[in-house]
Amino acid sequence: MKWRKELARDCIALGGIPFLVLTIVRVSVIQAYYPMQFIISSTVFFILRAIFKGALRAGIGLILVIFTSIFYNHFLFTIFASLIYIGIVASLFYLKKEKREILKGILQGAISATAGYLIVRAIFF
Repeated sequence: MKWRKELARDCIALGGIPFLVLTIVRVSVIQAYYPMQFIISSTVFFILRAIFKGALRAGIGLILVIFTSIFYNHFLFTIFASLIYIGIVASLFYLKKEKREILKGILQGAISATAGYLIVRAIFF
């Protein structure tokens, strides 16, 4: 039973701030608009989270899935990243995070990713 909790915590860590920073540094090597998508979306997310108290890892994880999938632009990677995200959300439920907080985090992540995408598109394209 202990290994399940460890696995759930490890999975949730993929939606954390250190992984977000690592990803921003990784995408910074190519073009300026890729990291800007992450930075703007994360900023919007943290503002929304301060107001509405959503689950951090559910929101950041969704932002990471969306923008890394756009960055790599490969169907198999998108499937893999989506499965990891499903694992993050399932782990949050398994570790008994409040369901409402998880759903708010997912919604805040979706709103933030949309805002970041649209703002970057308006600036760079």
